Amino acid sequence: MEVTSSQVPPAGHLALILASYHHWPHRIEKYGLEEAIVMSRFENAHPSAFVALAEKYDLQCDVRQCETVDAYYDQAGLERAQAAVHVISQHIPELIYRVVSGEEAQEMFRLSKSCVGAITYPAGQLWPYKLVTQLAQVLVGHGVNLQTETPATKIVKDGAKWRVETPRGNILAAKVVHATNGYLQYLLPSFTKIIKPTRGHMTAQIPPESLSHPPLDRTYSFLHEDGKFDYFIQQPAYDGCKLMLGGGYYEDPQPTTYNDAQVCEISQEYLKQQLPKVFRWEGEEDPSARVHTRWSGIMGFSEDGCPWVGKLSEDLGGGDGQFICAGYTGEGTIFIRIC
Repeated sequence: MEVTSSQVPPAGHLALILASYHHWPHRIEKYGLEEAIVMSRFENAHPSAFVALAEKYDLQCDVRQCETVDAYYDQAGLERAQAAVHVISQHIPELIYRVVSGEEAQEMFRLSKSCVGAITYPAGQLWPYKLVTQLAQVLVGHGVNLQTETPATKIVKDGAKWRVETPRGNILAAKVVHATNGYLQYLLPSFTKIIKPTRGHMTAQIPPESLSHPPLDRTYSFLHEDGKFDYFIQQPAYDGCKLMLGGGYYEDPQPTTYNDAQVCEISQEYLKQQLPKVFRWEGEEDPSARVHTRWSGIMGFSEDGCPWVGKLSEDLGGGDGQFICAGYTGEGTIFIRIC
C-alpha cells in the first residue's frame, strides 16, 4: 500500500531518541563546553516532560519512557561513538550510557551477526498522531478557532496588524507564527538557502516470528559506514506488532524537494531489504508481503542543523509581531520547549 503524506494513516509510534553523544564533538567545537552541556541536558529532559504533558491533559498517546539501542554495523563508527560517550559522561554524569559488545548486543536485542556493538541509553516513545489530535481537541475546547485545509497565500501589513490572506478569506492578527517547516520558503523566500525542504521515507512492515513473540520493547537506530543511519520502532501487539522503519535518506538521489506525493523507489527498496540485515530474521511467512504501508514526508533541514525559533526580523521577511518555529532537521521533538 502506498500513500502520500496528506493521506498517511495514524501510522504509529515515534521514538524520542536523545543521542546527545552523537552531537557532542560538533557542539563543543561550535558552541563551547557550557552551551553544549545546556543543549544536551535540554534534549534529555523531554521524555519525562512528554509524560507530564500527557498526564496533565489526559492524553491517551502511548507515551512512555524506555531504553533505546544504537546498533552499530561499522567498527570505526562504534569506536568514535565510544570515545564520544566517554567524554560526554565526564561532563554530564547523569546521562547514563551503556556500551555493549557485538555478541552481547546480538543476543540481548535480537540483532543480526553483522552488529559489531551497541550503545544504549534512556529515551522515550509516543504516538504523535494521537498526541497532536488530542492536543488540538484541548485547544479547540479552550476557544481556539482551527481552520483546516486553509493555506495561507500571503501576509501583508495592515495597520497595526498583519493580514493573512487565504482562499477562504482574510484573517487579521497581531501575531503570526511561521511553522510550515520545509514549506517555509513559500511565504519567506529569504529562507530559500537557510531551511530546505527535505524528503524522508517511512515504512510499516510485517514482523517475522522472531520479532513477534514477544515484540521488542525498545527503540532502535541502525548506524552504518559514513554516518548513514536508519531508525526503528515496533508497534504494540494490539496494532499487529508492525515494524516501523524509516531512513534511506542517503539512497534518495533527490532528497531536496517539496514533493511528498511521490516516494523514491530506490530508498523504498532499500528500506524493504534492510530489516533482515540488521535483525535476527526468522520465520517470515511471505517476504513479498513484507511492506504493509510506505510513504514519504517533507522535513525542514536548516543549514546549520539547528532550529529557528523566535522573533522574525523585517530583513528576513517578517516584522514586529511575526515569529518563526521551523527548521528542526528531522529532530524536532527533542528541541521543543514544553510549557
